[in-house]
Amino acid sequence: MQSNNRLLVDSVHLEFDRLQVLQSAFITAQTGRVTGVLGRNGCGKSCLFKSIMGGIKPQNIFIRFNDKPETDYGHIGERVKYLPQNTFIPPKMTLEEAFDIYGVDYDGLVGFDPKFHTMQRRQVRELSGGEVRIAEMYLILNSEAELCILDEPFSNVAPKHVEKMQELTKAELEIMQLIWQKEKVLVHDILAEMPEPKPAYNTVSTIVRILENKGL
Repeated sequence: MQSNNRLLVDSVHLEFDRLQVLQSAFITAQTGRVTGVLGRNGCGKSCLFKSIMGGIKPQNIFIRFNDKPETDYGHIGERVKYLPQNTFIPPKMTLEEAFDIYGVDYDGLVGFDPKFHTMQRRQVRELSGGEVRIAEMYLILNSEAELCILDEPFSNVAPKHVEKMQELTKAELEIMQLIWQKEKVLVHDILAEMPEPKPAYNTVSTIVRILENKGL
């Protein structure tokens, strides 16, 4: 797996009966960059994401990773993680079970928001919409995926948590860039290079481990 992964999605055509939803849709994305998809409600943004992930079968779609001519469409979910608009964790599943399935350290979520300290064994149906959204977004962003697709990620999320999640994503990008620049560094070296206010040592250590698991 290379450090700078690229995704190309092209020639997406989707229609239901005679209603055309997507025609020649095109999008590219790569590691270390945020790609935004803008448009009014109902224009097909979610349908595009679902077509990429296999939730909807379009009439035509072309997907390529890292400019390689062949793509294993059946295993895209192993390379791209998807946060849909609606809750994706089954209602009777606990957060602990979900984090185990995705291979993400639950303690990281507790560090992000201490209120989750007592929620590890609670079922998703017992949590508020905002709590579920925060847990799912953290799960996707910290999973072993080359790329992430987030569909309306901040719906039902309080502004303070939106800011914290954006800071976490920004810190990951900064750390990734430092690793690429210096190739071999220790956690304390990364902390020394980061601007004030610096994140906690454990936060940097967790992000480095996540990046290593992603092959970056």
